[in-house]
Amino acid sequence: MNVLLFEDEKHTAQRLIQLLKKYDAEINVLAVIGSVKEGIQWYQKNPPPDLVFQDILLNDGSCFEIFDEVKVKVPVIFTTAYNEYALRSFNVNSIDYIVKPYDYQDIKMALDKFSNFRELFLPPENDLLKKIVFPERPEIKRRFLIKLGDRYRSVKSENIAWFLFDEGLTFAVTFENSRFPVNHSIEQLSKMLDSHLFFQINRKYIVNIECIRNIHTWFNSRFKIEIVPKPEEDIIVSRERSKDFKLWLDQ
Repeated sequence: MNVLLFEDEKHTAQRLIQLLKKYDAEINVLAVIGSVKEGIQWYQKNPPPDLVFQDILLNDGSCFEIFDEVKVKVPVIFTTAYNEYALRSFNVNSIDYIVKPYDYQDIKMALDKFSNFRELFLPPENDLLKKIVFPERPEIKRRFLIKLGDRYRSVKSENIAWFLFDEGLTFAVTFENSRFPVNHSIEQLSKMLDSHLFFQINRKYIVNIECIRNIHTWFNSRFKIEIVPKPEEDIIVSRERSKDFKLWLDQ
């Protein structure tokens, strides 16, 4: 089987080749491509491979720029750091994906699926892929209007250290340790706030990256974090959010 790899990190590409060879020593890696420009040129000059392992973000742009220039009519398995939940829709179009960091079992499952249902694997429409990987987000909420007695005050989102859901109400706590109620649930706020700055660590808390002082490993694959202003309870990143939490910290 002839396989084409798109990966701009050399050590990651080498690791992927090792895992492919472990699965089947007869797999022939045609090339390792790290850029959009190189990818377009390769498709224009070579016959199509049997399978493509496609990193979404390359060193000079996204893979969608390749799809805009070249009609790719071969099965594609995406290797990406994007959240698994956001990529489930790929299954509708018979495209598989592997979330970084991956291991041999991830590669094996994807290749087994490809082998068993090879004729069903067709690339989805480019526009649909873009919507799945880069979904349109609602307008980022940049300020909160709060009432202080008979006065109002506008508080910038970036000045809020963390949000807390407590006894049926949601509160915002500023870096100055001022606390005020907001008329949104934690889930709503998670979608409204700047995702580069804020992260929902569990059902009760959303934290600003700037409020985190220390991060400790915790039992059951979780994390305990120290934040300021200091709340009255331990702040634990839930197990189901721990992986995404690490990716968020490493942006």
